Amino acid sequence: MEPEEIQNSEKVINGIAVSPGIAIGAVLVIGRKFAKIIERSITPDEVEFQITKFQEALDTTRAQIRALQQNLNETLKEKHSSIFDAHLLITQDKMVIDEVEAATKKELKNIDYIFDRIMKKYIAAIASMPDDYIRERVGDFRDVSSRIIANMHGGHDKQFDSLPGQRIIVAHDLTPSDTASLDRENVLALATEVGSRTSHTAIMARSMEIPAVVGISADDLNIGSGDIIIVDGYKGLLITNPKPATLEIYARRETREEEIHDEILKESTLRPETVDRFRIQLAANMELPEDLAAAIKYGAAGIGLFRTEYLYINRTEPPSVEEQFLIYKDLVEKLNGYPLIIRTFDLGGDKLSSITEEATHIDPNPFLGCRAIRLHLDFPELLPQQIRAILMASAYGDVKVMFPMITCMDEMGQLNGLVESEKRELRSKGIAYNEEMEIGIMIETPSAALIADKLAKKVDFFSIGTNDLVQYTLAVDRGNEKVAYLYQPSHPAILSLIKSVTEAAYENGIWVSVCGEMAGDPRYIPLLVGMGIHELSMSASSIGPVRRLIRRLYMHDSEKLLEEALKASTADEVLDLTEGLLYEIAPDIMSMAYLGE
Repeated sequence: MEPEEIQNSEKVINGIAVSPGIAIGAVLVIGRKFAKIIERSITPDEVEFQITKFQEALDTTRAQIRALQQNLNETLKEKHSSIFDAHLLITQDKMVIDEVEAATKKELKNIDYIFDRIMKKYIAAIASMPDDYIRERVGDFRDVSSRIIANMHGGHDKQFDSLPGQRIIVAHDLTPSDTASLDRENVLALATEVGSRTSHTAIMARSMEIPAVVGISADDLNIGSGDIIIVDGYKGLLITNPKPATLEIYARRETREEEIHDEILKESTLRPETVDRFRIQLAANMELPEDLAAAIKYGAAGIGLFRTEYLYINRTEPPSVEEQFLIYKDLVEKLNGYPLIIRTFDLGGDKLSSITEEATHIDPNPFLGCRAIRLHLDFPELLPQQIRAILMASAYGDVKVMFPMITCMDEMGQLNGLVESEKRELRSKGIAYNEEMEIGIMIETPSAALIADKLAKKVDFFSIGTNDLVQYTLAVDRGNEKVAYLYQPSHPAILSLIKSVTEAAYENGIWVSVCGEMAGDPRYIPLLVGMGIHELSMSASSIGPVRRLIRRLYMHDSEKLLEEALKASTADEVLDLTEGLLYEIAPDIMSMAYLGE
């Protein structure tokens, strides 16, 4: 807790911290302007004009997106312009374009109405995906769709390009192109109702080093342009109409947090080991190749989870073996001897239908349906190609492969067989690879956790994906706000499963990592240390605080804490134990409530 409490009379709005920092300033409330679409009939003679208007809007949109890319390349330290590669692909998607034009000819309806209807169909399909990262791409489709429609109606809104002085932007939503268009010299912070930690807007806000909070309640937003507010990007708070005492508190906090951040950056070369010398590897999770720079900056000892879904989405054909190989090879060479753990794609069949000849149905329950390695039987060419590319990259550095969504031993038999088959193919062609490349699996289902002792005999390492493990074990959709209170990583059942998986790894001589949100959350670090976890993989910005915390822990204290936690009856009891220890040994870390991921 802060020594000074925020005064009760002030309006404190809770949201999700997605980009750290504190900003105090005047608000600019932005209401996005959407073109009004009215369904109307057209004559056959109008069809050609409608299609021409659509094609011209596509051309204009492509030019706008390329201009945004150029702007990002020139102004950002880390190049995030590749975010808009997916936007360009949407404007060039032959399947969508042909469907829009065919429907316009057949139904004799205005083409903006037809396009809007078809895009909403694709958006609904993507929104049903179980993977957070894939679901967040809904914003890309909405962004491009609104831009194309606006261009069909005479032009895209440019209200973000120039601001009347320094402002805190408050909006229902900011699309990636909105964020890229911002007058960054004058943007103090961002706050939106919509968004998550993995959205492109959040990623770009972190790259721009702009404090950002998302997920704020519209019901609480009784503010207007010109009002003074505080955005707390560490704790995920908006404070409206702050009193002078609160402004003073936050001015001091801002100075203190900046000092802590600078200190932590200077510690990036220190060993992440406890006072009594138990050492833990700290690695980074990575969504896109461009994220590697941040991982290196914060002192990551490798990439513990490289999500490869981006290679497969928003395109009309699957990535070739060569394309994948060059990406993996480039990354591992830049890591200079540190490991790169590549997770094979974790997608649903409905999302892959656009890059395969065979269309697939939309899963009625994608969280429990045909996804990840379960797709191998439906699309037998995709996984072997990815495995081959990973094997080829293993000749250039410490590359490991990791398979998600494992539930049974039969799946492991299939996967190990695939790896051996691809090795034989490469040997027959004289292509180099690492014969001893390590194979790991994600433990993210209760069934995998319960048979970890058997699975450990078939792999070289475990990576415990706590996000899904918590979700599946507690039967809680972590994206459903009505049951979000039940999503409890500190639940005694979760701790018991993680402990049993770790024990199975030790008994079978393999190493074990944690790569979910728990790995970057200081409240859980003493528990994971007490279990003897070998590696923690998290967002790059979480590495510094976690490193500092580990260096203040004693292994024997962590083991005692774990013993007490396993006796607890509720998740809250566990948190009381861990937070009590952390406030004692690391109050500075606990003040930085921005917990990554």
